[in-house]
Amino acid sequence: MDSSAKTKHESCCKFGKFDKFGKFCKSCKLFSFAILVARFIASSVVLGVLVALGATVLTLIFYAVQYLAFGSIESAENTVFLGLPWYRYVLSCTIAMTIASLAWYFLRKKESSPRIVTIPQAVSGSRMPIFSTIAHVLLQIGIVGSGISIGREVAPRELAAMIAQRCSSIFNVSVKTQRILVASAAGAGLAAVYHAPLAGTVLSLGLLNKTQGFGFYAWLNRENGSAVSAIVNALKNVARSERLRCLPFALVMNYVAAFVVEFLLHHSRYYNISQFSCVISWQICVLTVVVGVVCGLVGYVFRLGIIWCRTHALRGMQMLCFMPVAGLVIGVAACWFPHIMGNGRSLSQLAFSIASFPYMAENSHIVTILLLLALMKMLMTVLVLRYGASGGVLQPSISTGACFGVILYAIFSTSGFLQVFDISQVSAISVAIIGAASLLASSRKAPIMAWLLVAELVNAPFALLCLMLFAVIVSSCVSNCVSSCVEHFTSHSCFAVTRTR
Repeated sequence: MDSSAKTKHESCCKFGKFDKFGKFCKSCKLFSFAILVARFIASSVVLGVLVALGATVLTLIFYAVQYLAFGSIESAENTVFLGLPWYRYVLSCTIAMTIASLAWYFLRKKESSPRIVTIPQAVSGSRMPIFSTIAHVLLQIGIVGSGISIGREVAPRELAAMIAQRCSSIFNVSVKTQRILVASAAGAGLAAVYHAPLAGTVLSLGLLNKTQGFGFYAWLNRENGSAVSAIVNALKNVARSERLRCLPFALVMNYVAAFVVEFLLHHSRYYNISQFSCVISWQICVLTVVVGVVCGLVGYVFRLGIIWCRTHALRGMQMLCFMPVAGLVIGVAACWFPHIMGNGRSLSQLAFSIASFPYMAENSHIVTILLLLALMKMLMTVLVLRYGASGGVLQPSISTGACFGVILYAIFSTSGFLQVFDISQVSAISVAIIGAASLLASSRKAPIMAWLLVAELVNAPFALLCLMLFAVIVSSCVSNCVSSCVEHFTSHSCFAVTRTR
């Protein structure tokens, strides 16, 4: 009976005719595809809205902590850390770090069942507990709002990952789909905070397994077979790629999250940057290369410090004792240099404001202060991580890079280089933005994400986008070359012998 029905169906298909059974199968396939598309749109939009609501709540808490500590709210036009009595700096930082040290001490007390799960662990399948994750997120927001030198972008990403993980459990999706949703939501957390959906999308793709990429490396590492078969295999890898499946989820979720937060909070520009023109010339190309090289070196050192401090972060009673000391040090230093406080927005705004007036950027005293602020910002950030606090490093990297961009512009404009080529037509703001993207790319080892994030934060024009991309490539190449040289040196020197002993 079944064989006869199959033969009848094949004969009808051969002569271009469809019976009722064939039409029914075709309708079922179309209906299944429509359901799949509807589920994709619904899950992406719903999770994007939930992530946006979570990021909005965290932003309002951040504003409340800032208002309690400093009496005003930070914005592009208002830098809250200026013109305050010294005791507000000292008390806000010390009290915040004391409370955070006590809370993190109890959260991290049990080593057998870790209460704090990171985003990569959540993407890999580790379950994020609700209470400890929310407490961990609120602690990060609290210390940044109190003026501690650390980024705040990790907190909304962790909250978003937990929301996506819980929704995946409720709707009983597959393990692979859960990985995609958690990674997409983590990127959407960044997009919601900084209104940077493209950078959040790239960050989401970076969280997935790098061995399941877009198939390019499989084509490069081919051993046998012709180039045609290698290309075919590469295309098959592209079709099976986990990142390719994540791309539509990440794009929709990031744009929905950014739009909802923009609608709820009515955010203005993240930085108050005056109008500037950027024209590609050989002078600015030379400056771009120099900025990329210098920021690549500085970013590599900053990255090493971040990695070392995170892997050697204090825990237990040592954290209880030294974390308030770190807050006290930052508060005392802020009495003379208040721009080192917070996630780095204040310092970035200072660099961009100085770059808006070239005669100020050429002042040697101002350049010296910018250099001191950049070094102190990096030092205070790694100090906070070393003493046990958690947080991001995106904005500290951006602010430090902007300072180095202005410094290099001042060196070229006031030294003997002026006799070789005239940079009077080069915008100092453009160089500062190029420096911000370069150092972020080197310190985070994420050139595309750094390029898109800084571009979306400053609303960069097309010419500046090209120069930023060039500088990011130079910075990443310099950082990778230095890293390879250091690894080669340590593996063929007495350091390797002492380690093996």
